Amino acid sequence: MGQYRDRMVYSRGVVVERGFGVDLAALATYRGAASGLAGEVGAIGTSTLAGTTSLAAGSFGAIGDEVGLGAAFQQAARAQVDGVAAAAEGLDAFATAVSDTATAYREQEARNSADFTRAYQV
Repeated sequence: MGQYRDRMVYSRGVVVERGFGVDLAALATYRGAASGLAGEVGAIGTSTLAGTTSLAAGSFGAIGDEVGLGAAFQQAARAQVDGVAAAAEGLDAFATAVSDTATAYREQEARNSADFTRAYQV
């Protein structure tokens, strides 16, 4: 996403980097893709696991009920559903952070440009 804008090689092999660029279009594309993926993960994950959190009494027989197998299964299934939801939320938050990074970079570039313009006018 970042790339050097210009590279100067001076005598004696001294290399000086001039500028640094950020591909704002790539950040915007990534933000959209990651946000969409977060929605898909949440929707598919919860719909796929929806029926696993509710079991009928006796699903594992009398012995299963006695030893708590049904309750343990439901607890594990709930943890899976919660994990998928958390993963989707985390991915969406990351997508938002990428978007915020692009915004911050644009604002910083505007401030730097204004600072250079003021310094040049002095």
